[in-house]
Parts: sequence; structure tokens; C-alpha cells
Amino acid sequence: MFRQRSLQTITMKKLIQTFALAGVAATALALSSCGCSSGEATAPPLRKLPDFKELPTIDYANEK
Repeated sequence: MFRQRSLQTITMKKLIQTFALAGVAATALALSSCGCSSGEATAPPLRKLPDFKELPTIDYANEK
């Protein structure tokens, strides 16, 4: 009457579904992390750091 599916066919189907799901998840992660699909503007460049004056070094070991 009805023919039962073999265990190998069921296992292969689950394997294909798993790889397809992993591929969709990886694609969604790649597209959402690049910023191109979020619509946000890129960050402005960093400003130049201020120039600091050199302070004299005090050696406390030689003091009495």
C-alpha cells in the first residue's frame, strides 16, 4: 500500500533545511551589519586631538 520514506531521505531533507536556514541567517546578518539597509548616515570623521604641553618630570627618589 503506502511506501514508507527511508531514513536517509528524511535525514537529507533535514540537512538541506538546516543549511538553507543557516544561509538565510548569514545573509540577514551580513545585510543588516553593513549599514546599507538601515538608512543611517555614516559617522562624521573624528576631530584632531589637542596638542598637550610637556610637563617636567619630578623624581621624588632623589629628594631628601
